[in-house]
Amino acid sequence: MKTIYKSIFGFLSIALFFNCSEPEDIYMGSKNIKASNLIQIETLPSYKLNDLVYINASFSRYLPEEGYTDLLDIYNTTKSKEYSFDFLLEKKSAYETWTPINIGNKIVVNKGKSYGINSNIGICVFNPESNKYEFRAGIPLLETGEFRLRI
Repeated sequence: MKTIYKSIFGFLSIALFFNCSEPEDIYMGSKNIKASNLIQIETLPSYKLNDLVYINASFSRYLPEEGYTDLLDIYNTTKSKEYSFDFLLEKKSAYETWTPINIGNKIVVNKGKSYGINSNIGICVFNPESNKYEFRAGIPLLETGEFRLRI
């Protein structure tokens, strides 16, 4: 009977260890930052076939941190040279029905990096000259219609 109790105690100890570990974003090696107005969409009065819709993201390595007067240096704190975000281009196919558009490798990247098929990832890359994380890319409008960009 003691062996059963030891086994149950051992299992519970291991289970508690895993449940009390780091939050999932830290445990999986990623770090989240909270900031507003980091991503901007360049808009034109109207678009025609093959125009590019540009997405810009730029933010300083020094960010305000709630409860502190000094700025948080996210580059020094996280040692991360990149931060990413998801975006998705959709086309209206019927009333209130939106269909994802496969951008694939058609995106034109000016700053940073991007990858993905339907759900694309924009990667802001640290620029030591400006002390900012930067991304700028154009999504080509290869079809006519009504589109929306979800970030």
